[in-house]
Amino acid sequence: MNKIIGSDNQVRYGVWDSPIDFNHKDFRLLDFFGKEIKGLRKRFSFHTFNYLGLLMEDSILGIATVSLGYAYNVFAYLYKFDEGKVYEFDTKGPDIGHALKFPANPDEYEIRFKKGGSFLEIRKSHSDGTLVLDGDFGGKLRVFGEFPYSMETHHPLRVLNPSEPTRWTFTEKCSPLVPQRLSVRYEGRELVRDPNKVTLVYDWSGGYLRRETNWYWAAFSSVLPNKTKIGANFAALVNESFFSENAFWINSKRQRVDRCIFDFSQEDPYKAWRLWDEAGRLRLEFRPEGERKEKTNLLLAKLYFRQFVGKFSGTFRPDQGKEVSFKNVWGFTEFHRSLW
Repeated sequence: MNKIIGSDNQVRYGVWDSPIDFNHKDFRLLDFFGKEIKGLRKRFSFHTFNYLGLLMEDSILGIATVSLGYAYNVFAYLYKFDEGKVYEFDTKGPDIGHALKFPANPDEYEIRFKKGGSFLEIRKSHSDGTLVLDGDFGGKLRVFGEFPYSMETHHPLRVLNPSEPTRWTFTEKCSPLVPQRLSVRYEGRELVRDPNKVTLVYDWSGGYLRRETNWYWAAFSSVLPNKTKIGANFAALVNESFFSENAFWINSKRQRVDRCIFDFSQEDPYKAWRLWDEAGRLRLEFRPEGERKEKTNLLLAKLYFRQFVGKFSGTFRPDQGKEVSFKNVWGFTEFHRSLW
């Protein structure tokens, strides 16, 4: 198994389609002038995220775990297409391994969170080919799901990039995952009618991100009426200098995309967004219909993000195979600004 950090502290950047040894602790983090950063400063510079977006027939469930070294955040929200956001769970605390346990291994891990009566477990194993989600949020929202997922069957996009000259980020994106078993209950009522029409967007990221980190992001997935499974992940402003984080999937076959242009109004982001690339592999329109947002303004950390849910329409044009067109597929976009 290949290590991502070499013995000479050289980061092995690239697209990783095989298992890795995520030996991030072997990395010597350096400051602006090349002096090594150790102890708590190094710990607080390492961040990990896991986001799962569950797209159902009449609702969307977003779930995230965030470990910043000094603080954690776990949130979930339920958005119903006909009612808007009906429930949100959001909790934060010191990241000392009590409430949230987040092992840094993108291939094999078991994330565990528990606070009061709420809990969340995310178990993922590429070697076993499984992703398991089990959680209860505030006694109102209960979810359990099992998803087949492996590198051989789903071809996720896994890239390791420089964040800046002395920092790096690894990310794994994949879409769609289709459940083997799934139950989502809100206030005792089952929301899943047909698991075969439910899809999951997956995102795991970790590394030594920039002190000031910004991104645009878009992701969606669906089983089209003709049974074609599609999914996508696009990003801009972050980790683009070497290997892009952009791809779409048609029936689990991955098509990488060099760059994605996000064309939207910062002043009125509820106007239609356009997403496209220079090579013509994708032409998309996104119409936001709701959002989850957060603003944090502290002495040493700042955060501002707006995550929108809405409908994508457009076309995928892969290098091989037929063009795929679709309309009104639900998904996510986001702009994110942070100083951490």
